[in-house]
Amino acid sequence: MNDTSDHKKKQALVYVKMIILSVVVTAGSGVFFYYLASHYVINQAEKNIQNLLLYHRGLHLYIQRIMHPALYKFKDEGEIKDDFYSPELFSSSFMVRNQHMFYNEARAEAGLEQMYYKMAANNPRNPVNKADVLEEEVINMFNKNPGRSSYSDIIEIKGQKYLYLAMPFLKTEKQCLKCHGVREIAPIQLQDRYPGQGGFHDWVGNIRAIESIRVPLAQEYYVVYVLSGSLLCGVLFIMLLFIFNRRLTATVAARTQALENENMERQEAEAQVRKLNAELERRVEERTAQLNAANKELDAFAYSVSHDLRAPLRGIDGFSLALLEDYGHQFDETGKDYLNRVRNGCVRMGSLIDDILKMSRLTRSEIRQEPLDMSIMARKSLEGFMLTDPDRKIEMDIQDNVRGVGDTTLIQTVLDNLLGNAWKFTEKKEMAKISFGIVSESEPMTYFVEDNGAGFNMDYADKLFSAFQRLHSPSEFQGTGIGLASVQRIIHRHGGKIWAQGKEGNGATFYFTLS
Repeated sequence: MNDTSDHKKKQALVYVKMIILSVVVTAGSGVFFYYLASHYVINQAEKNIQNLLLYHRGLHLYIQRIMHPALYKFKDEGEIKDDFYSPELFSSSFMVRNQHMFYNEARAEAGLEQMYYKMAANNPRNPVNKADVLEEEVINMFNKNPGRSSYSDIIEIKGQKYLYLAMPFLKTEKQCLKCHGVREIAPIQLQDRYPGQGGFHDWVGNIRAIESIRVPLAQEYYVVYVLSGSLLCGVLFIMLLFIFNRRLTATVAARTQALENENMERQEAEAQVRKLNAELERRVEERTAQLNAANKELDAFAYSVSHDLRAPLRGIDGFSLALLEDYGHQFDETGKDYLNRVRNGCVRMGSLIDDILKMSRLTRSEIRQEPLDMSIMARKSLEGFMLTDPDRKIEMDIQDNVRGVGDTTLIQTVLDNLLGNAWKFTEKKEMAKISFGIVSESEPMTYFVEDNGAGFNMDYADKLFSAFQRLHSPSEFQGTGIGLASVQRIIHRHGGKIWAQGKEGNGATFYFTLS
C-alpha cells in the first residue's frame, strides 16, 4: 500500500511539473509570437507609408528638376516676366501638400481613413508648415546625421497609438537659393506674397524641412492579436496533447507492471492455490485484453496526430457552430461576427491544406513529355467554366493550332488555373474578354493568357507567384493564393518560365514558356 501511495504521489508531482512547464512554455510562446507578429505587421505598415513618401519625393524631384528649369527657360526667353512667381507653378511644397489633400479626399470617398501628412520646417513661409517640438527634433537629427534616410516611431495621441514616419526633405541645392536664399534677390512676386523672413536665408546642404505621415495602428494591432492568439492556441493544444500522451503512456506502463506482478504472484503461489488458478488466468486474460486495447488506442491516437491535420479545425468549427446554435441569443452582432470569422477561417484553412497537398502532388508526380494541342485544351477548360455560369457575356479568342510539348495533366492544370483566374477576375465586367495564343513561334515559344478584368498593380508583380500571396481581398475575389504558385512550379519543372503584366482595372496578361 505504501509503495502504491508513493507511486501516486510521484505521478501527481510529475503532472504538476508538466502543467507548470506547459504554462511557462505557453506564456513564453505568447510573448514571442506577439513580438514576432507585431514586428512583421508594423514593418509592413512602415513600408507602405515609406512608399507614399517616396512617391511625394518623386513629385518634388519632377517639379524641381523638370518644371523649374522649363519655367526659368521661359523667363530667359521672355515668355514669362522675370519677376513672375506663383506657388502653383514654382513651389513644390505647395503642390505636394495640395496633391495630398486631394488624395485624402479620394480616400474619404472610398470609405478609407485619411492619412495625416505634413511638410514641417523650422522657418517655413506658410505658418501651417511650422514644425512642432517633435518635428524640430527630427529636423535637427537629420541635419546632424545627413546619412540617415528616415525616422519612425510609435506615438500615442489621446489614448490611440499611431505609426509616425518622417523623411528629410530635399537638401537645399544651389539653384534653390534663387527662391530660398537672400530675400532681396528672390522674385518680386515671391517677396510680395511672403513679407516675412520665412523660407529665406537658407544655405546649400541644409535640410530645411521634413515630410511626415501619421497613421493609426488599430487595424494593425488587431491583426497582431489575431495572429499571436491563433499561434498561442496552437501551442497550447500541442502541449495538452503532450500531457495526455504522457498520461496515457504512464497508464499503460502501470497496467503492464501490475500484470507482471500478478504473474509472478501466480507462479509463486501455484502450488498452494490451485483452486484459484482458473480465476487468476481469467484475470490475466482480462488485463492482456485491456493492454492490447490500450495499445491500439495509443496507435490510433498517434496516427491521428500525425496524419489528420484537420481534426483541430473541425473541433474549432464545431464548437463555434455549437456556440452560435445553442447560445447565439446571448451574443450581440459583434460576437456572432467573431464566431463566423472563426468558422470562415477554419474553412479557409481546410482549403489551404487541400491546395498545399495538391501542390505537393504536382511537384512529385513524374513528367511524361508528349505532343500537346493546347488550343483544344484551352477550349476544354473554358467550356467547363461556361457550364458553371452559362448566362455570362464573354468573348473568347482562342488561337487555332497552338501546340507544345509537355505533360498533359500538368499543362491542363496550368491552363485551368490561368484561364480560371481570367474567368474569375472578369466576372464584374459587362462584356468579359479572354484570349489565349502564342506571341511568337520562335524558340522558345511564348504562350499568353489575356483578360480585361480587374488587373493588378505592377509594383507587386513579384508577389503573384508566391504561395498565400494575394493582391485582392477575399471579399472581392475568392481564392487561397496557391494556384499561381502551383502554375510556376509546373512551368519550372518543364524548364520554362512565367511572368505577368497588368494594370489595375485594365486586365492582365500572363506569359509562359515550356522549355
